[in-house]
Amino acid sequence: MMDVEIKILKEITDEDGEKCVCYMINDEYREGSQITATVDYWKRLFTMPVYEDDMFIATFPRVGTTLTQTIILSLLSKKYGCDEYMNQSPFIELVYKHYDGWKAATECERPRLLKTHLITTLMPKQYFSVRPKSVIVLRNIYDCLISNYYFYMSIPVYRTIHKDVTFDEFFNYMVVDELHCYGSIFRWHKFWLKYATSQGSDHCLIIKYEDIVNDKVATTNKIAGFFSINACGASLKRVEEATEFKAMQQRFESFLVKNFVREGQIGKGRNELSENQRILLRKKLDAELGDLASLIEK
Repeated sequence: MMDVEIKILKEITDEDGEKCVCYMINDEYREGSQITATVDYWKRLFTMPVYEDDMFIATFPRVGTTLTQTIILSLLSKKYGCDEYMNQSPFIELVYKHYDGWKAATECERPRLLKTHLITTLMPKQYFSVRPKSVIVLRNIYDCLISNYYFYMSIPVYRTIHKDVTFDEFFNYMVVDELHCYGSIFRWHKFWLKYATSQGSDHCLIIKYEDIVNDKVATTNKIAGFFSINACGASLKRVEEATEFKAMQQRFESFLVKNFVREGQIGKGRNELSENQRILLRKKLDAELGDLASLIEK
């Protein structure tokens, strides 16, 4: 059993009266509800059973996770409305109001489609011995930063922590200080990409958000083939209908936060950064990810 060491850095109460904690779990920075900053919470995550027929979606926040989940749920002929979404594809580490992702995952029928934003160092320990098939979704880091900013500012607890920061302040927070509710964006990508591109990692499939947007049918077929799902005409039609942008916006209009599906565009983020910010980000990418940086920079 892995040791769990929690160090509380800051405690705060948001505008809705919810308590939030900024803390370190072993070597990883986190922000979350009070219950997530406990040894018991992490012990049950680390010991969560993982099965060979599990299907994982591993992503840094705001890179197309919901779109990918909807594609796979549609291929599996599952329901994908807001009411069913969190239980059809459990978010394993999320504890929010009445939702418990760990509980949803343990009660979910197999084969399970599981979502996580966790860095590899905080994944359930059986994940690495069982080696279930996993899709790692990437997105251009410029667009990812912009999307994370607007998402952060829509969540009361993070808005309280960061006091309505400007984008420039948020950029320094994420890029310079390497902080985020899920830790360093560079460290997350470095660890997952090294794992997914290492020898014997044929149980991992890397896909890009841009590829889904630009050629949804081809990317859907790629995902279906990877998970050995029959992508027939009917299932491809379900995917197309379910992932139509306006339909997703309406379906998830007030899912967790307002405007959960915001714009869905690609390539705008680079223009919203200053030249100095782009240079700094490029240097950080090269230093932290080396050759792997091209997967999220271009």
